[in-house]
Amino acid sequence: MRNQENQKSNEQSPFDMKGGPAEEGMKINGMQQVVDMLKHADPAFRESLLKRLGQRDPQLVQNLRKIIR
Repeated sequence: MRNQENQKSNEQSPFDMKGGPAEEGMKINGMQQVVDMLKHADPAFRESLLKRLGQRDPQLVQNLRKIIR
């Protein structure tokens, strides 16, 4: 029974230990995805989200606003 458990844990997972894809060289532009989402969002939702985000990271919100406009 123990050998079966060890065998399963030794199998390759499609995800790395951090929970992301195990493929190397895969780059994702998260900032652009957020900008695209905000551009298409309802204006009231966008402002609410940016206001709440600004409490945590004002510089990020300032950069997002520059890009969105």
